Amino acid sequence: MTEIIFKNVIDAIKIPLIVFSPVYSDEEISDFEINYINPEFIRSVFNLQAGQKYSDIKAKISKNVDWFDMGVEALNTGKMFAETFLSSNGETWFSLEVKATEDKHVVATLTDITAKVRYTESLKLSLVTDALTALPNRVQFYKDINKIIQYAAEKKEKFGLIFFDVDNLKSLNDSKGQQAGDLILIKAARIFKSFDHNNVSVYRFGGDEFIVVARDIAHADSLYTIGDAIIEAFNAENIDVSGGISVYPDNTTEREDLIKFSDLAMHEAKKAGKHRVMMFTPEMQKNFLRKVMYKNKMPTSFENGDFALFFQPQFDISKNTLRGFEALLRWDEKELGKIPPEEFIPVAEESGFINTLGEWVLRKAFTCQREWEEKFDYDGVMSVNASPVQLMDENFLDVLDAAVAFSKVDPSHVEIEVTEGVLINDTEKAVAVLEKVKERGFRISLDDFGTGYSSLRYLQILPLTTLKIDKSFIQSITEKNGVSENITNAIISMVTKMGLDTIAEGVEKTDQLLVLQELNCKTVQGFLRGKPMSQEQIERYLSGDKTALDHLEE
Repeated sequence: MTEIIFKNVIDAIKIPLIVFSPVYSDEEISDFEINYINPEFIRSVFNLQAGQKYSDIKAKISKNVDWFDMGVEALNTGKMFAETFLSSNGETWFSLEVKATEDKHVVATLTDITAKVRYTESLKLSLVTDALTALPNRVQFYKDINKIIQYAAEKKEKFGLIFFDVDNLKSLNDSKGQQAGDLILIKAARIFKSFDHNNVSVYRFGGDEFIVVARDIAHADSLYTIGDAIIEAFNAENIDVSGGISVYPDNTTEREDLIKFSDLAMHEAKKAGKHRVMMFTPEMQKNFLRKVMYKNKMPTSFENGDFALFFQPQFDISKNTLRGFEALLRWDEKELGKIPPEEFIPVAEESGFINTLGEWVLRKAFTCQREWEEKFDYDGVMSVNASPVQLMDENFLDVLDAAVAFSKVDPSHVEIEVTEGVLINDTEKAVAVLEKVKERGFRISLDDFGTGYSSLRYLQILPLTTLKIDKSFIQSITEKNGVSENITNAIISMVTKMGLDTIAEGVEKTDQLLVLQELNCKTVQGFLRGKPMSQEQIERYLSGDKTALDHLEE
């Protein structure tokens, strides 16, 4: 192959190629001179010409790559040397390969790997960036929080986490679809990003959860200021969020505890009404540990027969007759003793075990009702509570039907008692389920009426037969200012006109009973007329033993 043909072949290669020869001084290589550059090299690396020196290469390609040392090593060892670098213009990534020839020339080739490098960088970025919101994700949070903890420990500084959760996003997804929920998350991310500066960083922790990290704070109260500002920003966009705060090192110095404590505080904020920020307290941790203990003990305790039904009588005070009973679940754990329903029922709901308990309660209460009718010619009503979680379970109606079939009870003798909480997440579904319950012949009672802001609306949409006036009104019904009496009177009057029965809860004093009689309240329930009693006590009472009735003496 002639020299001209060889040159033409090399010139046609689409890989940048350059040939050097060493320049000696005192028998040592002092520089390299360019002998040949192919057109692709000139195009890629700007205008270089034969006869120029290594220093020209260094200035025009990259100051960070020592071509000189690579050339010397290639000549001395006969090995190929490779290195990756970013061009001096900051736009192109190259893979450089340097190798010596037998006639002591150095051949260098460049491969443009920009696309590969960019792809690798984007892949790495995707691992630490949330695809939907473009916020740093949980992986990046854990990388950063370790450094933040280490720095705060060394500098003896405070920092805080604010754990945020978008309120009611699941309901939105269920009602309007995943896309609607994603749009809310994108908008939420935009709001959070507006606070991401200086010592404040924001991460999408997962789902509808976000974490704000505020570094180098002087006082824990500063986190309230940040949290409230974020709440206001969301309020302006008609989005509700709840947040919980934990502080390093005030609450803990452990990473996982910081996250857990802020999460606990966030859930307390939701329980307190949502759309607010709350600070973690040690009491929250005690409550959390107690709930965990209840959750773990509940299944075994249920199998051991530690749960029982008690029954509280309801009396028709217009006729002075027994109206019926409300079935109340009680838990007497062998080690912990009697656990209040207001403590274990929420745990059962959160864990889902309420469905197991609820099914047992329905069967037990229905069976008692049927047996009492047969044994004692009893013609009263059995009221049974249905948890919002239980009622909204897809199998609830099947469970209800099975309990009727098992007990042979007449549904018209049973009252299913619900609270306003059943309507919070999906009002339309809750009403539809209750309509089907009523179609089966059951009565439906609304408990704790008057404590919710939407109570009057619920009277319009729920298929009710009975309404229970909350005990908070009854406890103050005899006060001189007359507020509770007037409210109770208005409720009774309105509900009576609607054709509903009224039951006043928490009646414990004779003067309360007298006021309710004057207001034409039909039924009362409370310690004055009867406390919750065991099945054995109730059966003694129904058999004619009036001394079996456990009630307050005045």
